[in-house]
Amino acid sequence: LLQFLGSLVAILALAGLAHALKLGSKPKLVDRDAAQSLANEAVDGFVAALIALDEQGNGAIMRDAEGRILLIKPHGNKFAGRILAEQASARVADGQLVIDSGERRFGSTNLCISDSQAWADAINQLRQLNDA
Repeated sequence: LLQFLGSLVAILALAGLAHALKLGSKPKLVDRDAAQSLANEAVDGFVAALIALDEQGNGAIMRDAEGRILLIKPHGNKFAGRILAEQASARVADGQLVIDSGERRFGSTNLCISDSQAWADAINQLRQLNDA
């Protein structure tokens, strides 16, 4: 019984420490400045001309003056970003923008943004621009 109680106290202490250090917490994207900073980390020199933030802070999608589209999404307890290429596709489902990056390792994500259909059209046009 004493060994069990000792183990239980140790586990609770470690869980409390992890919570206090915010380890394993889900990241939140709080504003456009944070999104721009993440974009610049993902792609050096990327300057967003248009930014759409997820309403819950779960990511962002942005376009620069050259027409490149960058997706920022949670990856573990941080964010990761990718320029979307012609393999990417998007659709609107249940009011959310569902983006398939076209990269197996980067996967897909859902963003709750106000202009979902316009972004889906822009992403799907990436394929058409390369086919022309």
